[in-house]
Formats: sequence, C-alpha cells, structure tokens
Amino acid sequence: MEELYPKYLAPDPNWQVIREYYCPGCGTQLEVEAVTPFYPVIMDFEPDIDAFYEEWLGQPVPEPAGIK
Repeated sequence: MEELYPKYLAPDPNWQVIREYYCPGCGTQLEVEAVTPFYPVIMDFEPDIDAFYEEWLGQPVPEPAGIK
C-alpha cells in the first residue's frame, strides 16, 4: 500500500482491505471496495441480460457459451 499512497495516507492492511473487481472478458475495472478484513463480498446488482438484449439491443438473447 505504501507504494501507492503517500506516507501516513496508506490504509493499514490490518484494518482495511482493498478489493478490486474486473471484467474477466476485457479487463475493465468495474468497482473498488475498501472494507475491513473478513467483511463479506456483497453483490451490488445482477444485470438483467434478457431485458438488455431484447429491450435495449432489439436482439434475441444468445445461447450461453459452452452450452448447446
């Protein structure tokens, strides 16, 4: 942490954990959390894939990869 933050501004790793979430497909950073150790991962939202394809894109929902 001290490599990223100036002296005395770095979070104490005994009291805080930084979690970074990335898209596994493109590597885009989606979110960062600064929480206490052992704090559970909380899912913020679950995208509605069906509505996204049908209402926003006007396309049918594709079959999931690997399922035929």
